[in-house]
Amino acid sequence: MQKFFHILFFVFLLLLSNILFAQQYVTVAYDNSGADFPNPERGLYPYREAPLTLSYVQGLRAQNITTIWRLYNIGAYRNGPLSATFLQQVENDLNVAREGGAKLILRYRYTVSQTGEDAPLDTILMHIDQLAPVWQANYDVIDYIEAGFIGAWGEWYYSSNGLNNTNDRRTVLYAILDATPAERCVVIRTPGYKKRIYQTTVPLSPDEAFDGSNRARTGAHNDCFLASADDFGTYENIEADKTYLNLDNRYVPQGGETCNPSTFAHCTNALADMARMRWSGLNKDYHPTVLQRFTTEGCMEEIKRRLGYRFRLLNATLPDSLQPGSEFRLNFSLVNDGWASPFNPRLVEVMLRNVQDSTTYFLETGEDPRFWLGGDTVATEIIGGIPANLPAGRYEILLNLPDPMPQLKRRNVFAIRLANLNTWDETTGYNSLLHDLVVDPAAGGTPYTGSAFFNILDTTTGIEPRNRNVPDTHILEGNYPNPFNPSTTVRLNILPAYSIDPVELTIFDITGKRVKTLLDRTLAPGVHEIEWDGSNHSGSPVNSGVYILRLKSSSHFETLKIHLIR
Repeated sequence: MQKFFHILFFVFLLLLSNILFAQQYVTVAYDNSGADFPNPERGLYPYREAPLTLSYVQGLRAQNITTIWRLYNIGAYRNGPLSATFLQQVENDLNVAREGGAKLILRYRYTVSQTGEDAPLDTILMHIDQLAPVWQANYDVIDYIEAGFIGAWGEWYYSSNGLNNTNDRRTVLYAILDATPAERCVVIRTPGYKKRIYQTTVPLSPDEAFDGSNRARTGAHNDCFLASADDFGTYENIEADKTYLNLDNRYVPQGGETCNPSTFAHCTNALADMARMRWSGLNKDYHPTVLQRFTTEGCMEEIKRRLGYRFRLLNATLPDSLQPGSEFRLNFSLVNDGWASPFNPRLVEVMLRNVQDSTTYFLETGEDPRFWLGGDTVATEIIGGIPANLPAGRYEILLNLPDPMPQLKRRNVFAIRLANLNTWDETTGYNSLLHDLVVDPAAGGTPYTGSAFFNILDTTTGIEPRNRNVPDTHILEGNYPNPFNPSTTVRLNILPAYSIDPVELTIFDITGKRVKTLLDRTLAPGVHEIEWDGSNHSGSPVNSGVYILRLKSSSHFETLKIHLIR
């Protein structure tokens, strides 16, 4: 009998310990915000033909505008190369956009007249080749590129050089796609153009989305939205083309503008077609009569809110307390009230921020918001590990959707804000989940056996520590010395999984002219150093100045500015 009571007492203690130390979870419901606020890569945008200024970009952000349609008129260069001054202006615009917290939609055109002259194909290809290093060095602030170049307004319909045919359109499109990193899209004027270029009427499937192929990187712009039943020839078969765009635009951008105050240009049609074709952006300046009609009829505020994505948290289930070394589990659901989803890469991180000293830890989740489609409700579970050495204390739990580009990743103006009340942290760009986690060695928790742990964030620089010996693909470590004379050494790092991937390392001058190819072959995994002696492909010394070093492979683009001083 005594033995029986000993066993019963032991079971009681075991049950008591489970009650005292088991993981406790709480479910938080979130309130909707109906406000209009800025979010990256979506919304109304202005068109701009003049050079950008910082005050202009910042003034737009005060109007909740984060994207600018930058139109370049290059008719002066239809018979020769782009000037160094022009290329520097393009780069200046991109630098100003970055500083001001905006991204650019780019278009280049030779004429704005139906009877005007565009450029011969070889000149267009030369201009694209010149622009390539600038695009590659600054694609972090390129929203997407409109194919442009051919015909009046760069819309591909007219052409004084006979380029308004499928083969030449394909050549120009592929040249632009080749000149830009795989993470960015190029958009074209009609769905019929895309069908003929890729010789298929089948829209992109989820398996094909974001696979880096040309087809998966080709989106749409409609520059005569609601101008007529077929949007002035945008649709060849109205129902079939709209159905195609409804499916294809799940994974590529759709933007454009109104162009004619027709009987179709009313709120009822605008809201229906923007939702169906998943619009992400709209020119806010043209056509003024149509845009004023949207305001008068009462749909402009809805358009402002629903262009692109609009993620709204519904609820989340979060842990109350955990001991170091245990499993962290978060479940949340959200709805996308927008008409589209992000089309450029976007991260999802969970942040733990100490309420006493603001020390912050981040967990990279692997979730991809590009698949959180307009109108969908998404349920997500995130599992990670609390580090064994995480200091005890109380931590805010936050959700962060940053831009993955290193120079933008910790800038609040490039992070996604959720459409909820009392969740947005303006200073950091994080979204509070309105719950704290207590980390305590005496708390409960399931031991974590995985590899996805929270890592500390260096909030003095905004950059998390990185093991430079383990690159994501290929990484340009830099060059030394820089500036240099007479030679410099370029250091790059190759990940083992990509050692079968040929690597091209090329020097360009600021006009985009190829100066010298330093490397064009496969490399063994590890760190490599390549010397450039300041000469061109003929062996002659080049002049002092800024040069662009480009690393290119089938899986990676990276550029670096280097300075030669004679």
